[in-house]
Amino acid sequence: MIDLENARAHAFPTYACVAAPVRSHHLACSDRRPEMMSTMTTMESEWRLAAHILLLSAAIGGITYLLHRALRSFHLRQENRSPPPGGIGSWCRGFVGAETLSFLADNSSGRGFYHFVHTRALRYGAGFRTSLFGRTHVFLLSAKARAAAACLLAADPPHFSKRYVRTIADLLGEHSLLCTSHDTHRRMRRAVAGLFASASTAAFAETFDRLTTSQLLAAHFQDRVVVLDVALDVTFRAICEMLIGPQDDSHKLERLQSDVMDVTQAMLAVPLRLPGTRFYKGLQARKRIMDVLRQEISMRRQNSLKLDRRDDFLQTLLLKSHTDSPEEALTDEQILDNILTLIIAGQVTTATAITWMVKYLGDNTDLQEKLRSVQLDLASKHHGSPLTLQHLNTMDYAYKTVKESLRMATIVSWFPRVALKDCQVAGFHIKKDWIVNVDARSIHYDPTIYHNPTMFDPSRFNDDMKPYSFLVFGAGGRTCLGMNLAKIMMLIFLHRLVTNFRWEMADHDTSLERWAMFPRLKNGCPICLTPIHKKMY
Repeated sequence: MIDLENARAHAFPTYACVAAPVRSHHLACSDRRPEMMSTMTTMESEWRLAAHILLLSAAIGGITYLLHRALRSFHLRQENRSPPPGGIGSWCRGFVGAETLSFLADNSSGRGFYHFVHTRALRYGAGFRTSLFGRTHVFLLSAKARAAAACLLAADPPHFSKRYVRTIADLLGEHSLLCTSHDTHRRMRRAVAGLFASASTAAFAETFDRLTTSQLLAAHFQDRVVVLDVALDVTFRAICEMLIGPQDDSHKLERLQSDVMDVTQAMLAVPLRLPGTRFYKGLQARKRIMDVLRQEISMRRQNSLKLDRRDDFLQTLLLKSHTDSPEEALTDEQILDNILTLIIAGQVTTATAITWMVKYLGDNTDLQEKLRSVQLDLASKHHGSPLTLQHLNTMDYAYKTVKESLRMATIVSWFPRVALKDCQVAGFHIKKDWIVNVDARSIHYDPTIYHNPTMFDPSRFNDDMKPYSFLVFGAGGRTCLGMNLAKIMMLIFLHRLVTNFRWEMADHDTSLERWAMFPRLKNGCPICLTPIHKKMY
């Protein structure tokens, strides 16, 4: 018989051999487990200690950094070198970051871009720093703005230069009076000074009175008109007649006016030169305006300038370019850029101011009646004859009404200057290339200067004004060249309107127009008219 036990052992010889080492291995592991647990506990303790050391080092480093910043800030304040408060981040974040996007969002809303300034003034005070379109901007408000106006606007220091955002320079041209350096600006002002001489302004007053009377005569047969539309039309026609002469082609004039409006609406746009964007549309409109003006210049030269009897501003500049010394003569590009600048400055800003003036009087009918009584008395003395500068000089209460309208509207909200080197302004350290904005609106609504500043009150101008408290036209060497023309237009429009109509607001919505360079009503200020005579007075 076969021995089954021996046979099984011979058949499976390895099982016993393998089993013994496995059991011994488990025994060995069991013996080492306490040692491994001890090692792991030690390593965890070491990691915890290292983490605590790192956290402590970070805390000490943070405290040291904050102390360093605090000490540095203290020393800067002691040395009067502290920059304005506010955060800007990196160049890229400043260009496409929160501040620029917030500025654009406010400008695209019914609040207007000044809401951006107002909210930051509430957060930081009368001086703050931000970044717009990749440039550092410093805004100075109220008392600090007045202090800055004295040293930046009136004094016109050599280490500061006027600087608007790049989009404005691209649209108006590098030779524009608004964008040139000090020396070039002075030369350009001398060249265009003749436009604002007494003879020229007297002729302009006659032209504007004729056009205004014609516009209001048409309104005599309407129950409701939109003031902004009327004001834009009459100011554009008057400015163009003064600059480039009367235009027989009304369709050409309408296209030109439409293009000017496109340029204006692109001034605060995102500078994307892509079809379909507002900035691109503005650049294309500028090209068309330049083409129209170049054709006008070419035609005049072909007809011989000396034989051409036209007496407009363009003719004067072209003649001067042939007779002046090379240093004083203007190039065609300088003439073109400044014709466009003067059209926009003369039309859009003045029409906007006229619109606000009519609104303020529509909201204050008692003041409207008081003004009407005064103006009708004056009108009875010149028996309906065309208005002259002598007539305008007698309109004392009307002029105060104009000034109060300009104060409350503040068409140009701030005046920018770029620092050409590190310096001090209004107690702040300003670095080279920073743009300092003197905030005129904050001055005009400062209760320490104007009692109850949100109330429309022309009589506040019975008293003498404090220095740098009325900055509607700027100050110093860069004071608005056309300020007298603006006053003439506003006085004539106001006189003709108030002596022929009573009006009240047809829409009290105060929302602002989106993307406007100058703050104006979205609804254009519609009014309901009631004639007070059977025919124009």
